[in-house]
Amino acid sequence: MSTTTESSLRIVMPPTPPANGPTAGGWRKHLLFVGMAGGGAAVGYLAARWGFELFLPVPHKGWLLALLAMLPFAWLVTVGFHEFGHLTGGWLTGGRFLLWVVGPLMIRRTPSGVRLALNRSVNLAGGMAACVPLDTAALTPRRVAVMILGGPLASVVLAVGMIWISAGLAARTEPGLGVILLQHFVTLTAGLSLMIFLVTVWPATAQGFKTDGRRVFELLRGDDRSDQEAATMALTTATLAGVRPAEFDPRLVDRAVALDDGSLFDLYGQLSAYYFAADQADWPAAQARLDRLVAGEAKLAPYVRDLVRCEYAWLLVSGAKAAKEARAWLDSAGPLDFDPATRLRVEAAVLLEEGRLAEASSKVATALQALRQRSLSPVENAFNRQAIDAVLHKAAALSPSV
Repeated sequence: MSTTTESSLRIVMPPTPPANGPTAGGWRKHLLFVGMAGGGAAVGYLAARWGFELFLPVPHKGWLLALLAMLPFAWLVTVGFHEFGHLTGGWLTGGRFLLWVVGPLMIRRTPSGVRLALNRSVNLAGGMAACVPLDTAALTPRRVAVMILGGPLASVVLAVGMIWISAGLAARTEPGLGVILLQHFVTLTAGLSLMIFLVTVWPATAQGFKTDGRRVFELLRGDDRSDQEAATMALTTATLAGVRPAEFDPRLVDRAVALDDGSLFDLYGQLSAYYFAADQADWPAAQARLDRLVAGEAKLAPYVRDLVRCEYAWLLVSGAKAAKEARAWLDSAGPLDFDPATRLRVEAAVLLEEGRLAEASSKVATALQALRQRSLSPVENAFNRQAIDAVLHKAAALSPSV
C-alpha cells in the first residue's frame, strides 16, 4: 500500500485511508446472514407455536402488548446473566474483574477504581465481560476456557430456573393479573436464555468476535492456532497488568504473529506486535504491522478498526511529522468510546504538529483524565501515558508564555 518514502525515518507515506465500515466478507457474509436469518425464522416460528402454549391466558388480548414491552428487560436480564457467568468462570480460575457490558450499561475497572459508565458502542451492546489473571503464567488455555464456558453454562442455569418458576406460577389456581404478567416475563426470559446458549456455543465468527464455542474449540485443540491465540491473550494480559509494550517477551510476540495468515487472532497478534515495535520507535516495523491490520480490517470489530486508524495517524505524526496525512487517518476513525485516551492522545499529537498549541494542550488534559478514569485497565497504560506526556512537554516548550 506504499507510494513514496520518507527518507530520514524510512516511514512510507500510505495512500488516503480506505472508507471505514463493514467492507469485506463479500457474498459469503451475505449468504451466512441469509442462512442465519432463515434458520432463526424457522426456530422462531416453531418456538412461538410451542412457547405461547406455556403462557397463562390474559384477560384481554391487548395485554399481549405487555409481552412486547417486557422483551428489552428480559433481554437485559438474559445477556447480563450470561456475561456474569463469564465473570464467575474467570473468578473461579483466579481472574480479576475488568469489564461487564450489557446494553447501555458498562462497569469496568480503571486505574481510579471500578466505575459505572454508559456504553455508547452498539457493537458491544450485545454483551461483553472480562475477568482474567493478570499474571501471564496463570493464563493457561484451560483457565481461559473455564471463563468462556461460564457464559453458556449460566444461560442454561437461568433457562432451567426460569422454566421452573414459570411452571410454579402456571400451577396456581385463579392467578391474578400480576402473577400472569410475571409468568410471561420469566417464560420469555427462559426462552431468550436458551436461545443465547444455542447461539454462543455454535462455533462461528461475526463482527470481529468469535462465539464462545469457537473460542474454546480453538483454544483446546492444541495446534499452532491455539498457541497463537494463547500468546495473543498473554500479551493482552501483560498490557492490562501494566507491562510496557517494549518490555514484552519477544518470544510471545513472535508466537502471536507466527501464522501470519490474516485470521482474526493473527490480526490481534499484529496489533500487539505493532505496540511492541512502536514503543521502541521502530517505525518501519510498526508500520508493517499496521499495514497488515488495515488490509484485514473488515474482519475486526468496529472499535478495533477505529483503534488501528488512530494508531496509524499517531505513527505518521510521531515518526514522520506528517500532519496532513495523520489528520486524514484520524478523521477516518470513530470516537473510540471504549478507549478514549488513545484517540485523545492521537488528537493532541496531530493538533500539536498542526501548530494548534492551545487546542493540543487542552486535549492533553482531557486525555490524562480519560487515561485515569475511562481506561480498561487496573493500572495506567504506560505507553499512552508517556506519549501524552511527550505532547504535553513539547506543547509547553513551544508555548510563547513559557
